[in-house]
Amino acid sequence: MRRYLLLMGLYWLMGLNLAFGQGLSGTVLDSGTAAPIPGAWIKVVDRPLSTVSDRAGEFSLDLADGEYEIRFGGLGYQTQTLDVDIPVDGFTVALVQEEIALAGVEVLATGYQEIPKSRASGSFVSLDEELVQRRVSTNLVDRLEDVTSGLIINRSGDVGRDPISIRGRSTLGAYASPLIVVDNFPYDGELSDINPNDVESITVMRDAAAASIYGARAGNGVIVVTTKSGSRDSPTQVSFSANANWIQAMDPYWNPVLSVDDYIDVEQQLFEEGFYTSSENNVRNPVLSPVVETLILERDGIIGSQEANSLIQGYRDVDLREDISQYMLRPQLNQQYSLGISGGAKRHAYRIGLGLDQNREGTVGNDNSRMTLDLKNTFGLMDDKLTIGMGINGVRNRKEDQQMGISDLVFDPVGAVYPYAQLADDSGNPLPIYREYRQQFKQEAEAAGLHNWDFVPLEEIGRMPEVTLSNVWRLNTTISYQLNKDLSVDGLYQYWTDQQHRESQYAPESYMVRNMVNRFTAVDESGNLDKAVPDGGILDNSVRGSHSHSARIQAKYGHQWQKGWELHGLLGTELKAVRSEGHNTRYYGYNENRAISQPVDYISRFPVYDNPFGTAQIANVDGHSLTQDRFYSFYGNASLEYQKKYLLTVSARKDASNLFGVNANQRAVPLWSAGLGWTISEEDFYGWEQFPFLKLRLSYGYNGNVDRSLTAFTTARMVSFNPITRIPYAQIINPPNSELRWERIKIVNAGLDFESRSGSFKGSLEFYRKEGLDLIGTSSFAPSTGITLFTGNNASTLTTGYDLNLEYRKAFGNWQWSSVLLWSGLKEEVVSYENEIPVTTLLDYSASGQGGQYFPIEGRPLFGVYSLPWAGLDPDTGAPIGLLDGEKSQDYASLVNEASLESIIYNGPARPTTFGAFRNTVSYKGFSLSANISFRLGYYFKKTSVQYNSIMLGRGGHRDYGDRWQEPGDEGHTHIPSQPEARNTFRDTFYRNSAVLVESGDHVRLQDIRLGYALPKGWLSKASVRRAQLYLYANNVVMIWQAAEGNWDPDYGTSKPLRSIAVGINLDF
Repeated sequence: MRRYLLLMGLYWLMGLNLAFGQGLSGTVLDSGTAAPIPGAWIKVVDRPLSTVSDRAGEFSLDLADGEYEIRFGGLGYQTQTLDVDIPVDGFTVALVQEEIALAGVEVLATGYQEIPKSRASGSFVSLDEELVQRRVSTNLVDRLEDVTSGLIINRSGDVGRDPISIRGRSTLGAYASPLIVVDNFPYDGELSDINPNDVESITVMRDAAAASIYGARAGNGVIVVTTKSGSRDSPTQVSFSANANWIQAMDPYWNPVLSVDDYIDVEQQLFEEGFYTSSENNVRNPVLSPVVETLILERDGIIGSQEANSLIQGYRDVDLREDISQYMLRPQLNQQYSLGISGGAKRHAYRIGLGLDQNREGTVGNDNSRMTLDLKNTFGLMDDKLTIGMGINGVRNRKEDQQMGISDLVFDPVGAVYPYAQLADDSGNPLPIYREYRQQFKQEAEAAGLHNWDFVPLEEIGRMPEVTLSNVWRLNTTISYQLNKDLSVDGLYQYWTDQQHRESQYAPESYMVRNMVNRFTAVDESGNLDKAVPDGGILDNSVRGSHSHSARIQAKYGHQWQKGWELHGLLGTELKAVRSEGHNTRYYGYNENRAISQPVDYISRFPVYDNPFGTAQIANVDGHSLTQDRFYSFYGNASLEYQKKYLLTVSARKDASNLFGVNANQRAVPLWSAGLGWTISEEDFYGWEQFPFLKLRLSYGYNGNVDRSLTAFTTARMVSFNPITRIPYAQIINPPNSELRWERIKIVNAGLDFESRSGSFKGSLEFYRKEGLDLIGTSSFAPSTGITLFTGNNASTLTTGYDLNLEYRKAFGNWQWSSVLLWSGLKEEVVSYENEIPVTTLLDYSASGQGGQYFPIEGRPLFGVYSLPWAGLDPDTGAPIGLLDGEKSQDYASLVNEASLESIIYNGPARPTTFGAFRNTVSYKGFSLSANISFRLGYYFKKTSVQYNSIMLGRGGHRDYGDRWQEPGDEGHTHIPSQPEARNTFRDTFYRNSAVLVESGDHVRLQDIRLGYALPKGWLSKASVRRAQLYLYANNVVMIWQAAEGNWDPDYGTSKPLRSIAVGINLDF
């Protein structure tokens, strides 16, 4: 509780209302009617200060005396930028109406229309360009973190399926990521393909009223990305930005592996126990480590004890991690360049955006690059009644992977390489490491005419590059016709395509090729070689192509009556078709110079050199895939507002898909929402002068979700041939389900918005309740049908939570200070789920260190941490002790097998239940310093630790082995069990799943710091530069506090979060 009070206390200290200087007060008027403009926005350029005018058009800003560049705008008005000298009396600015353009920070882009925030009853969060550009990253996903309440980047628990969560997870096994909308259309590509420098704003939709217009794809929230466009009646403007981001090299010492000394000690112990005898006698000649080979030579009298001890001591002095750091890892360097050219005439606006990213990755030899092109043109015709917009966006990605990283340093098929391996000698010459087969076996094979069988990691770099090229294009057209002042019709079309080609070329000298050719080589009695896999290289080609067509027709209506009524509506229909196709092909005996290959026999089984009694088939990776999805939708929404006080919004959408059969009641799903807004501050009885703006919002409705891997029809996967029957066959992957339905998410949201008189303090507080209905889950099925688990609509969930957003801005002479607190909390619960999860499975997957996979348990969150009760170590033997029926026990088989949901411990959620950020920015003249503190609270994780079964099988282990119990009394300072005399799988399983390894994940970290400097305008005028800013940015700065002890990051597990430092420049001409 103290940490919560501390964070809140730090924030409320911002309430000290100290002011220096006269500031700026004034009125914003309509240039044509001289009427005051309520809700006009006023923003100080290059400063974190902004406000909006009240209903009398009046505003005030706390500014010290001096010269400022201030921008004024409003909904339906052209933006004006003025140089203002403070102090000034009686300041008034008149804005010119612009009926077509919508501008200003109070406008929300929904992907279907742009609406003023005052006319929204739903839960929206809007990020402007300044906030999007604050963080340095080539990936747009990274720039969303810690700047949006309710949104979190997941680093634990099934991360691959939902790296981004908005207000928790709204599904079980279906697609769990938010819907991404880019320039009015749902985006079918990767969010990482979007150049952040082309982004003008981002709107995050979090409830039904905000997102229900997207219907069955909005259940996980919606992120709307609006890219930059040109402005009419503006001269040509050129912007350029560049940055270089240095990211520290990965630290191989961070991974908690067995030390070299402990590893060798274990090998010597196992050798004395005769563990390696079976491997020595194995006809397949499995690999043995250098220490074991040395011990064999000593035992057989080939070398003496003194020489053996000298050799083993030499191995003890080697640490593979040193060579990995020197030869395989390096700091990452990401370079980003962006050029934008925009402008416009009276009836034309354009923008050209060019981007180039060059990224040197942290593994030697790996690189990736991205080039982007963004073209936009907008034309106004027929006295601006007809507006035509056209856009072309292209992305070209290139990624090269040498396929030789730390994970490729394997010893045998089941274990990593021994920790005393050397990658190079003292002169830097590459050295081989033992792999797969014993050295004598490989030498004899080479003498028989086979290829050299040595594995030299540093020589493998460059021998098997994998190059991935992708070209992503997005072409869109918008036609809008204003029938009259109230009614307009829009037609929109978008074509998207993503063509990807991955080529993995393995040179004849690569270990992969030599190993495969050697294995499939037979030697007859005369010494002749018969090679089933031909000499030459191997080429793998993978081609993936996806494209989609999206079309939309909609009508928009808006009318204001003199009595204060205002009606706005939207009605439309949308069609979409997506097709994806892929091919995989492998070429054996490939000659790069001649581009030829040789055929192989995939059907027959061949003798293999490494197993005199075995046969095998040549790997066939060829394949073809094809998927098609079609959707059509009808949608509409409307808002009715009275005197800017009362607001009613309704939204509805009906989606249909080819996935759900022919019954209309299941093929289509109606989703809707309704919202209410009450601007309390507009009431006559309202008299709180310190807060002239106070608004209450309430919404209720349904969003949806769809699992595209399921259909109402029986579907099968065709396979080339069965390895036993050698004939083609089919696998049923989707049994018939005529009752299959869309998933539905029922959402209730209540929010309160407020703002102080000068705009220095504002914020919002929202509470929500989300019910997942008809969710896709699994249930047991009669085995006689051939289906053990049935997947259908048989699950439900409940999520409740809140989001708090507070902003404070103040000026102190030449100093300006702004502070933002984002605080979110949620509770997730599985309400119903028909399939029973085995307790052992539940324990094992929550023992992965970071939440593991999801397993629904009624009454618990989807991602939870579970453990077995722990009763300490036996003081005499150091054996772990558990509780069986309330009594201490060392019957590990019973402790594991008899565990039930009632007897195990539910430690808590595996994902944060309270999270947010506290961002402060201080500005002085041209300097600005911003720091962001992030926090994650209310969750747990399970540490990894020693597993003796692995250690006693010679496969290495955890560094906790060095801290194990070794003698009576050790139980007072360690919980690491003693080493058993014999392998005991149940003993390991019990300890791995015990409560002693569970830790709180609560932590607070200084996430990033940004230092900027805007050069004085006097320095720039001669160079025709309008604005220039230099900045320095640091990310993953330091962990301020964490509840867990030890060298373990709750969010990154055994990986160390890498610090980065970037330097950049922004120029406007």
